[in-house]
Amino acid sequence: MLSLVDCLDFIDLDRDTVDIIAEHQRLSITMATQLGNILISDRHGLLALHEMHRDLIAACAENGNLTREQELRRLYTRFSRKYPMPHGCL
Repeated sequence: MLSLVDCLDFIDLDRDTVDIIAEHQRLSITMATQLGNILISDRHGLLALHEMHRDLIAACAENGNLTREQELRRLYTRFSRKYPMPHGCL
């Protein structure tokens, strides 16, 4: 049986991004890892990952959770540098 570390070694996402997917989609880390592997493979999935980050940031801002919002913004900045928004998407 593969461990979470083994699964993360096989995909091009870091643990923080998998945690974002798990939180946004309310999935286990293992399921989020599998979903992330699918999403990162095309522009529509990449757009969905950007939207997940932004949704969680907006929810924290709305709820006044500034500490978590700042952390999510930092993670999104790092994610956006590695995976820019697909061309032609806003």
